[in-house]
Amino acid sequence: MEVKDDSIVAKVGEYELKKSDLADVVPLNISEFDSIEFVENFINNWIVKKSLFEKAEINLTQLEINEIKNSTNNYYEELIIDKYRSKLLMNNNDTIVTYDEIQNYYNENISNFLLSNDILKARYVKLNNKNYNLREIKRRFRRFNYQDKIFFDSISIQISNYFLADSTWINSELFFQKIPILSEDEVKRIVKNNLYFVKEDSLDVYLIKVNDKKMVSEISPIEYIQDRLSEILLNKKKVNYLKKIEKEVLENE
Repeated sequence: MEVKDDSIVAKVGEYELKKSDLADVVPLNISEFDSIEFVENFINNWIVKKSLFEKAEINLTQLEINEIKNSTNNYYEELIIDKYRSKLLMNNNDTIVTYDEIQNYYNENISNFLLSNDILKARYVKLNNKNYNLREIKRRFRRFNYQDKIFFDSISIQISNYFLADSTWINSELFFQKIPILSEDEVKRIVKNNLYFVKEDSLDVYLIKVNDKKMVSEISPIEYIQDRLSEILLNKKKVNYLKKIEKEVLENE
């Protein structure tokens, strides 16, 4: 934005604020009244900052000022270095983690991967107990083959709530939080015996099936912690790569 009149609008000591300095600070698409108020606030804030800065320069010792300058320079330097490191890592294919690497790391450290909570492979659906298709839904839910999965996709609008990804390990507590109608004893029995279980109240019916379970202090399945393992290995690769860069820098100096 070109400003023809570049007169001074505020001055504090040696510092001057000109109209040209205000050219790009006003947000677009605001009313003239809001624009005037914004500029007034900007000028007032500028005056306060410059006045306090001048007083600070007078009242702080040179040692204190130098400490601030050094810390600012160090902070700036660290930001630049971190940005450069991030760019190096982004362009480095050595930081890609393969499944074979995850599998090897898991096998080598398997005793470290004990579960801290029970996990399940399970499914459930919740639907109205007056559903005209309830008998067929129960039959297909219990069997749950490929065609049954397609069937449940087709009737999803009839189901109030559900979790059907029963090939995925899930935290047991999170799974059963979705089914508050169950008592603690019922949950224990379902999990212990990998049960198909039906629970009904005055409005709804819940169908539950547990396929598999792993309990606290058992070895975690690799599928359950794969993302965590990938992150561990990725961080290791990043550290090693940056150490390699630092070593090369030292060798070339």
